[in-house]
Amino acid sequence: MAAIARQAALSMTLPDPDIKVGPEPERNEWDMAVVGYPLWLWTTTPSTMSSSLSESGITLTLDASRRGVVYDMGDGKQVECTTSTPWTPAVKPAAPSPDCGYTYAWPSLPKGSYTVTALSVWDVQWSALGYSGTVEVRTSASRQLPVGELQAVVLADDNG
Repeated sequence: MAAIARQAALSMTLPDPDIKVGPEPERNEWDMAVVGYPLWLWTTTPSTMSSSLSESGITLTLDASRRGVVYDMGDGKQVECTTSTPWTPAVKPAAPSPDCGYTYAWPSLPKGSYTVTALSVWDVQWSALGYSGTVEVRTSASRQLPVGELQAVVLADDNG
């Protein structure tokens, strides 16, 4: 029964994480995330899903819940999040995420962008014919994130 449940859990259509960062690079005039500026990380895909299937008179019930998301930030670092708060324009500038965020220490530019990969870890609980168990299923997605560095230049005024 466990082997059948595992196969059913793997065939369940669990969503790949849609990687959201805030603020999005498109919100600034440089079209990039900035070194030293906190980014918020989250996904808008559902965190629970249910399904059932019947075959040969047996009904298998599946209840999936996302345990967390592991973000590979593309610079050799990872962030593991069990909860996340979406960034909104009302967030105070440079405020770090309360639960799932990252700050880059090095730029990806001018060489290119960092590839950020999110791995969702799901626990799929199954039950049928008085038996039950849990199967772990993983889904993933990636996106490109350009990260640059801003530098200030101090100019002398005309007074001298």
